[in-house]
Amino acid sequence: MPDLRKVLPERFFDDEAETAPEAAALLDVAIDAVRLNTGSPCDGHAAMFEAWPGPEQHVRQWFRLANGKIVAINEVPDGPWTYPVRDDAGSVAA
Repeated sequence: MPDLRKVLPERFFDDEAETAPEAAALLDVAIDAVRLNTGSPCDGHAAMFEAWPGPEQHVRQWFRLANGKIVAINEVPDGPWTYPVRDDAGSVAA
C-alpha cells in the first residue's frame, strides 16, 4: 500500500498541512487499510466499510497506518477540512 502522502487530497498540501501538524508528521507512514465511512457495503467489499471511531461528522474515508495510528479526512462543508489522528485501539488491520 502507499504512504499517507499519496492518498491525501491536494488541498492538504496547498492550504491545510500547517493546520494539521499531527497528520503532516505521518506523511511517510505506510497505509495498512483504507476504510469508507459512508455508503452501503456491497457483496464482496463489506470489509472496506467501517464507521470512523471519532466525533467528526464529515468523514467519508479514513486510513489505518502501519504505526498503529488512524487518520481521517473530515470534509467540513463550510470550513477548512481537518485531518484527525487517533490511536487504532482495538481494531483489526485488514
